[in-house]
Amino acid sequence: MEQIELVIKKAKMSKKIALLGFYVGDSYFEKYSRGDSFPQVAAYKLEGRFLNALRFGGAQVKTISSIAVSTYPRNKKWFFPSGEFVENGNKGVITPIINLPIFKVLTRLLGSVFSLIKLKKNGLDAVCVYAAHTPNLLAAFFVRRLFGIPFFIYIPDLPSYMDVGMNRSFVLKLLKKLDAKIIDRLIVASSGVFVTSQHMVTDSLAWSDKEYLVIEGISSSATLAKTSGDASPPQEKIIFYAGGLNKAYGIVQLIEGFIKSEVKAELWLCGRGELEPYISEISKKHTSIKYLGFLSASDVENIQSTASCLVMSRSPEQSYTRYSFPSKLLEYLVSGVPVLTTRLAGIPDEYYEFLNVIEDSSSDGISVALKSFFAADPQFLLEKAACGKIWVSETKSSFAVGRKIVDFMEERN
Repeated sequence: MEQIELVIKKAKMSKKIALLGFYVGDSYFEKYSRGDSFPQVAAYKLEGRFLNALRFGGAQVKTISSIAVSTYPRNKKWFFPSGEFVENGNKGVITPIINLPIFKVLTRLLGSVFSLIKLKKNGLDAVCVYAAHTPNLLAAFFVRRLFGIPFFIYIPDLPSYMDVGMNRSFVLKLLKKLDAKIIDRLIVASSGVFVTSQHMVTDSLAWSDKEYLVIEGISSSATLAKTSGDASPPQEKIIFYAGGLNKAYGIVQLIEGFIKSEVKAELWLCGRGELEPYISEISKKHTSIKYLGFLSASDVENIQSTASCLVMSRSPEQSYTRYSFPSKLLEYLVSGVPVLTTRLAGIPDEYYEFLNVIEDSSSDGISVALKSFFAADPQFLLEKAACGKIWVSETKSSFAVGRKIVDFMEERN
């Protein structure tokens, strides 16, 4: 019986999957996303972990990608070249894009279609599309119609909420609505979806019957947390936030709440967004508030590891929070540093055992939460964070979720 199971397992491990998305390798990403108005750092890292999950799940994965960047003139580069990359012995193909309106969509679509057809010649069992992006979805749909190859979609955010914090014109908003309808039809045509929140599917009129698997996020690899005896509170009290600096993320309320709280700590913020001028100005008036600009992933991780508190202040009243899971939360948890966050519908209840909660997302509510946090026993906070780090490492890593992902695809192939 065991030998039969072993044969079945090996057969599954030979499945050939094309991951169609935006993972272009670290060197290419760092080179060409530098200076972008809205660098897609969090999305890039999440896709990399999803790629690892497919491989840990036993699949043979080839990536076809084009870089995710702001369209000209938000990004001053109008052309991004093709290329290849090798990471951990695995090869990826990068397709070129002309970074101008309309041309960007067309070149991404053509590059994806031709690369998938070329890959099909060497054997291809399924396509997995990262993010509900129309050109890539169309490419996967065309290949399914031409060759009968099924495609699956990992949807980290609903397209209708992906422009949070961006000031779009009326025409662009209208085009986004049209695009959302096209995406709905393509999702219906897929063999299954991976979503970060079950509400994405259950609340949808278009694809509520679609088979899905909830993968709210994937954590980075991490060493086990320190034991409670080894952990000690940082000497300097730092409240740290890293991410989008937009009103929709509750940043203004966080800053105002911090000022009102008068806790003996500093608030450090880094990232990019519409609130950069506001934060730069207010940091001049309040020396305890520091704006660090846009930092590399390694710099962010270094600061996170030495902070007293990692904070996230998104308002649960914002409708987008029901349909997304903040990938930042997993990065916070895996650091082993105490986390203070608002309670959001997109965060499963099991997480809150390891989190410290802001019950009221207003500036007054955040002020109360900060006072309560710094009045608590520091050792208790560290022990909770250490347990959270172990739990995330064991249950939410690429290795932990990989087999679930590949099994889901196997059963619907």
